[in-house]
Amino acid sequence: MSATCSLPDRVDLRFSALLAARLSRRGLPRKGRRRKIALRIAAARQFEQLGYDQVGAADIANAAGISRAGFYVYFRDKAHIAVSVLRPFVAVAFPTGGTPSTAAATVNLEQLYGMINDNRRLVQCLEPLRAEAPAFVRNVDARILRWHGDLLQGAGLDARLAGLLSAMSIGLAWRPPAEQDWGAGRVTELLSPLLSEKGDRARRGPRPPACLEPGQAAVSWRGQTSARS
Repeated sequence: MSATCSLPDRVDLRFSALLAARLSRRGLPRKGRRRKIALRIAAARQFEQLGYDQVGAADIANAAGISRAGFYVYFRDKAHIAVSVLRPFVAVAFPTGGTPSTAAATVNLEQLYGMINDNRRLVQCLEPLRAEAPAFVRNVDARILRWHGDLLQGAGLDARLAGLLSAMSIGLAWRPPAEQDWGAGRVTELLSPLLSEKGDRARRGPRPPACLEPGQAAVSWRGQTSARS
């Protein structure tokens, strides 16, 4: 997965709007391609508004102005279209390439948290997809962990904290909006105790990669721990 578009203005970080703009820039496609695009945009909007469990293939088809039978011409099932929506979402939210600096760390986290806040139900789709599209979600887990590890390393922090920071970031999708604070000051407050010690850590030599070794505890998105073997 690779990022091919940038985040929109903070005023509106709904991914359905970004996806619609991204797909519309490709010009007027053939009829079949237009229907597939309409289904993907409709699915993104339905998942954003209602969540994965409350949406069916018929709902997506109806929102796109296509028959239910027409839906299955382009997608096998709801999980298939959900993956087609979430793959570019993950690529935009967790871009690859380059290592963020200390100054950029809190900015990147604030931007990520804003993205998660505006797409809470879309992020929550990842949980049921663990059973319906396990290979895809494993790749997402690895990408999220690597992104946070790179961010920590760029800030001069221990990359082994990536699992905890990943769980905290994605877990925000399950918190009530009233408990969320997306200001830069709040993010800085969370990281400042760690950033203040970065000089000592930077002198300790190379840091381990942002991945879990066999037997090391992994922190799930909802705060539970599990051992990887």
